[in-house]
This record gives sequence, C-alpha cells and structure tokens, in this order.
Amino acid sequence: MEMNSTGWSKDDHIVLAVSTGIDSMCLLHLLLNEYQHTYRKLTCIHVNHGLRQESAEEETFFKTFCEKHHIDYYIKHLDLNNIVEAGNSIQNESRQYRYDWFDFMMKKLKADVLLTAHHQDDQIETIFYRLFTGRFTRSTLGIAYESNRQHYKLCRPLLNISKDQIKKYQSEFHVPFYEDTSNHKNVYVRNDIRNRILPAILDNEQLSIDHLLKLKSWHDQELETLRNLASQFIDEKALIKANQTKITIPRTSFNQLTDNVKVHVLDQIFEKISLATSISDKMYQSWFDQFASQKSQFTIDITDKWIIQISYDTFIIMTNTEMNDVSSIKVIETPHTYHFGDYEIIIQSDFPLEQLPLTIRTRQNGDRFLLNGSENKHKKVSRLLIDCKIDAIERNRLPIVINAEGNVIAVGQLYINKNYKHYINIRNIGDE
Repeated sequence: MEMNSTGWSKDDHIVLAVSTGIDSMCLLHLLLNEYQHTYRKLTCIHVNHGLRQESAEEETFFKTFCEKHHIDYYIKHLDLNNIVEAGNSIQNESRQYRYDWFDFMMKKLKADVLLTAHHQDDQIETIFYRLFTGRFTRSTLGIAYESNRQHYKLCRPLLNISKDQIKKYQSEFHVPFYEDTSNHKNVYVRNDIRNRILPAILDNEQLSIDHLLKLKSWHDQELETLRNLASQFIDEKALIKANQTKITIPRTSFNQLTDNVKVHVLDQIFEKISLATSISDKMYQSWFDQFASQKSQFTIDITDKWIIQISYDTFIIMTNTEMNDVSSIKVIETPHTYHFGDYEIIIQSDFPLEQLPLTIRTRQNGDRFLLNGSENKHKKVSRLLIDCKIDAIERNRLPIVINAEGNVIAVGQLYINKNYKHYINIRNIGDE
C-alpha cells in the first residue's frame, strides 16, 4: 500500500496519533516496515477519552504494542464528564482537547511532524459534511494533506488511500487493531454520512467519488484566489493604525467587491486584530446591505469591545476606547509641541506672547469662527464639520484652539485663522 510520505524527511522526528483503530494501526505498521527508512525517530501518542468500556482495553493494547516494538509512547486521559453533563458537542470538545495536547506534546518532544490516519473516505465524508451543512464558503472543502500548526507540521499520509485498501492491507499483514463500535451508530451527522449515505453512492455504478475530489480541488483553488484578492485589497486600500485599534476602509471601493471577497476581507481583518467572535454569512450580508445603503453615518456593534463606524465614504473598524478617547482640556502658556489625542499641535517659538495662554479642547455647542477674508462674517464649527463630512466620532476628537480673548482660531486641520497660520501647525498622527 503506497502512502504519501512527502511531508517529512529522513532527519525528522515524527509523532503518530494512534487511536488503536484499523486506520492508525495500519499506518503504524507501514511506518515500522515499508517506510521505516523515511524518518529519524518515531513516537506514538494515544488519547483515552474514557467514554467507552473498551477505552481501558485499548490503552493496554497500545502500551503492549509500543513496548513490544520498542516505540516511545505517551498517553493522555481526558475527563469529558462536564461536557456530557452540559450537553455540549463531545466530538468538537474532545477534538479541541486532543489537539491542545498534541500541540503540548510536539513542543515538549521537539518533534517535527505529527501524523494522523485520515484516509480518502474521511476526505469524502468531510466534503459531504461541509457541502450539506454550508460550511464551505470560507474554508477548504475537504481535508488538506498537510497543514502548519504552531511549531510543527501536521500530515495525513493516508489521504489518497481508501478504506477498502486499508482493510485489504490489514487482512494481508494481520495488523492487530481495536474496532470503535460507536462509529457504527448514526447518532452524529458524520457517522450517518459514513454508514448510510457514502455506501449508497459507492454501490451506484453511475456515481463516482472522483468527481467530488475534483470539486474539492477546484473549490480550494478558487478559495485561494478569493483570499489573495482580499489580501491585496487590504494592502492597497485599508489604513491600519500601528496598534491595530483602528482600521479605515474606503466604503465605495469595498462595495464594489463581490460579496465573497468582502467576506474574506473582513475575515482577514478580524484575524489581524485577534477578534475571537465568528461572524456568520447571514450577519455579513446584513452588514453589506447597510454599507451599500444611502445612510451617511451609523454604527454597527461587533462585540462589546469592537464597533464599525460608517461615515460618508469610509467605514472604520475600531475599539470602543478609540471611539471614547476624548482628550481633556489643555492650557498652553509657552510655545512648544503638544499632543491632543491623535493630533500634534506645534506652537512656533515666535508666537505672539500677548495672545497666550491658548486653550485646546473639543467642540462645544455654539462654537463659531471668523471666516478668513471677512471682517465680521462667522461660521459655526458644527456647519464646517458637516460640510467637510467629518464623521461623528472624529467630530468629538478634533482639537479646537481658543486664543486668550476666547476666540476660535483653529479647528483641527480644517481651519486656521489667517493671522495665526504662520504660528500654528496641526496634524493628525493617529494613523502613523
């Protein structure tokens, strides 16, 4: 039986996850015989879930086999009683526990490659599962031969081998194994696919699983294209603050993307900011409809910490601290460089001292300023902010500079009184 051993080299320390079922035991038999020259060291690991009466027997069998063949081995006992009592998914939770332990062991052993015994029937089962449950729009359609984890590589060398081939190999070489009887119960969706749907397809001569494998290949290539387009959009269009608490995206450019690319743009951004919440396709579609609407300003709550602020032709993904970061009043008595929130305000050394002190604060109701070129015509600060399409959050962060006489002489970068243009320089350094 020819498996795919391209995922590791002769110098690698490989670790095999052994359940004691026919698949992992046949893989172990291959590694000890035909493929014994393909690695430097082999270690086996086993997880005892403690959910079946046979678990203790399987553990004993595993120990005996490894000791007989002089293989280093490790065993992990899981306590899943709390999961069972809470009614949570045992399959999902136990898988997470297993891989957490795998990560720990691979680091402890300083091993290079972890092997699992997933085979072609598992591949077909996964394709069916993701198709029928809608779990394919943002992930690969099936199982990858290899994937990179924290500090090691995960390989599935039997992925091109069918269950029937494994059974024939076991029969030919009399490979010992333990049968997990729970796999025959159609309690879980995957078991139902494995035991009822897949056999019916294999029995029909007009149906071929090869077409599913081709579909997986095509789908995964298209998925990679979508991810690349999303990454390119982020690189070219998104303005990401250095501390990643604020990401600004042009609304029109985003709306021109296909919905599939939009999903991956947001997925990648949320991954960058370590947003743990998973956003559903339905929720994304609701957002896209709002982005494309005629509303000029509104806010979408993502989590307790993160929001999306839509303002005219931009939308900003930001933390609540960014939104609420309103600086206190500053009183300036000497020329110098000052910081007010995200703004740097430089008061030149030749600033007229009789005009000091200056006050820097955020806007207040009734604020107005003298229009440049006019002796007595004023304009409200609120009107200026509307005309310049400044979003609601930025309006409450913009520095307003007041001279000693109580007159507004600067409004952020939007306005500086003509008599002070040579003395005051204001710039936004928040996105640098």
